[in-house]
Amino acid sequence: MAAPGAEPPCGLCGAAAAPYTCPRCNRRLCSLRCYRGHGACAEAFYRQQVLQALEAEPGPPGLGDTFRRLQELREPGDPAGPEGLDLWRSLSPAERAEFQRLLSSGEAAALLPPWRPWWWRGRARGEEEEGEEDPAAAPPPPLPAALPALSSFPAPPPSPLLPFQLPNVLYGYAFALALHRGDETLLPELPAAAIDVSAALRSRCPFPDAAAAIRAARRDAAAAAYPPCPLGEAGTVLAVAELLEGSVAGGGSPGGDAGVALAHLGELLRRGERGLRGRERVPFARARKKCWFLLAWMRQEPAPRLEELGRAVRRLVSGEVNEGLVSGEVDEGPRGRRLIQELE
Repeated sequence: MAAPGAEPPCGLCGAAAAPYTCPRCNRRLCSLRCYRGHGACAEAFYRQQVLQALEAEPGPPGLGDTFRRLQELREPGDPAGPEGLDLWRSLSPAERAEFQRLLSSGEAAALLPPWRPWWWRGRARGEEEEGEEDPAAAPPPPLPAALPALSSFPAPPPSPLLPFQLPNVLYGYAFALALHRGDETLLPELPAAAIDVSAALRSRCPFPDAAAAIRAARRDAAAAAYPPCPLGEAGTVLAVAELLEGSVAGGGSPGGDAGVALAHLGELLRRGERGLRGRERVPFARARKKCWFLLAWMRQEPAPRLEELGRAVRRLVSGEVNEGLVSGEVDEGPRGRRLIQELE
């Protein structure tokens, strides 16, 4: 029993300091991570908030965008109908209930146009012509004009195992970005997912090779109970290889896209951190520093070394697909249907 006046421990992990309280069951919790791992109670609270927002006037945040994107799926020649809140009001109670079910279950995402990562731009393969841009791919994020020097970090000389931190971090980035369909307004949830999936972002966690780094990220994603990544099992690993090999947004040199990804993740972590308080900010600040350290290290590494790291990741996923250990499906597009040919 806690001493009189002492703060009760976290009801999930047992941490000594638990300054937050679940608004539904009043359990004391120490961090955003523990609240997100709170299970059915937290899910029920979020679902209740969504349903209340759907019934609110003059229209819930994000509902108009959802209807707009769903309306884009209409066939040419379909008659025009009500839009936005008028469309919501035109639904019957049964239709509203079904739409709410689709939102709360996540099935509504399947009705939206597929999201394409920015690193697919200019790397179209399979059924498209070589070098042709994927028109649905998101635009690449900008690379900051000023990048840190490795000497600016008070750290010992880089370990020989440092390169294998990179696939682990890039897996977390690709997983989190795809899971949230590239919606950068979902803060702090989007960067928090990257932290959950990447042990290298959370602490000093050495990996003996690229395969160990990737498998650790997969285990962490499963342990955090995230839904499957929209890129697919093989596609998420392939994204790591593409970022390590690509130069779409990174100034023309191999590995440049990995640098853009690290800078983008660092910016998302910074923005996500702004909405947090106290101890919740610490993991975000630590992960952001790790991104900038890896980016500074990459600047002095020869491009062939990063390319070889990308090839090692590609060989890993190619072997897993060929052995039937993971599915080669990515999405319904041509790139997904021809993933195995791309891995060969």
